[in-house]
Amino acid sequence: MRLGRWQKIAIYCSGATVGLSGLLWLILHELAYGDPGELVHLLLILHGVSAYAVLLAVGSLLPVHVRAGWLLRRNLVTGLAVIATTSILGITALMLYYGGEEVQTPAKWVHLAFGIGALLLLPAHAFAKLNKRELTRAPQSNGFVAPQSAE
Repeated sequence: MRLGRWQKIAIYCSGATVGLSGLLWLILHELAYGDPGELVHLLLILHGVSAYAVLLAVGSLLPVHVRAGWLLRRNLVTGLAVIATTSILGITALMLYYGGEEVQTPAKWVHLAFGIGALLLLPAHAFAKLNKRELTRAPQSNGFVAPQSAE
């Protein structure tokens, strides 16, 4: 279930941007001494915008890539973990933005924990061992590999 070129670029670039901006924000806002100033605010904006790009890119994978993986039972553990992690990050982001003070602190720590985990999880899913049968399939013209029916 290969991704199209544009989907790979979208996932890798938006994922790297959201991950790096989140890590830099964490370092400057939570761990650095002194006043990091406007940079923290700019990183938060970049993090939010790139998070929207990640959600759009992941959404583009649902109809073909995720569905085919589910039907073929390929990389289920890492695939489901990616979907669950992305969902939890989206929900906790909404809680951080729209939630009251009582939910913002727990949401922040859950968001940070799952965000750091996502930095390891996405590459693990992308580089999971492929079945020999999947490697021998010819790609379709749109860059996707068609799922074969189970007989």
